[in-house]
Amino acid sequence: MKNRNWEYPYDLFIKSIAQKMRYTNDEKLKEYDLTSPQALLLELIEREIRHGNEITRKNLESVMNLKGSSITNLLNGLDRKGCIIRSAGISDGRTFQIQVTAKGKNILTEMEKVFEETEEQLLKGMSQEEKKVFLDLLIKAYKNLYEEFD
Repeated sequence: MKNRNWEYPYDLFIKSIAQKMRYTNDEKLKEYDLTSPQALLLELIEREIRHGNEITRKNLESVMNLKGSSITNLLNGLDRKGCIIRSAGISDGRTFQIQVTAKGKNILTEMEKVFEETEEQLLKGMSQEEKKVFLDLLIKAYKNLYEEFD
C-alpha cells in the first residue's frame, strides 16, 4: 500500500472549497429564500427547457448527483416558493412538464450574479491560462471518479 501524501490532502482541499462555496452562495441566496441546490436545480430546469429537452427524474438525479427523493424535495420547494409550475409529462409519466414562473426567471437573473461573484472569488489571482488548466483538471478528476464508481 502506498503512503498517502498528507502534505497535500486533496480531499480536504476539495471538500473545504465546496463547503465554502456552498456556504457563501447560501448566504447570498437567503435574500431569495433559496438554497444552493434549489438554485442549481432551477438553473438546470431553465437550461433543459431552453434546449427543448424533456425533464426526467433520472436526468435530474444524474446531473445533480442526488437521489430521487432529494430531487422531489427540491422540486417541491421550488414549487412552493412559486419558482416553477409542475405537471406530469404528456408522453411518459416519468417526465415532468415544468414551467419556470416569472418569479423564477427573475431569481435566475439575480442568481447568475451570485454564482459569478463566488466563482470570481475562487479564481481571483489566476491567469486565463491557469483558469483553463484548473477547469481541465477538475473535469478530468470528476470523470476519473465517476468512471471508477459508476
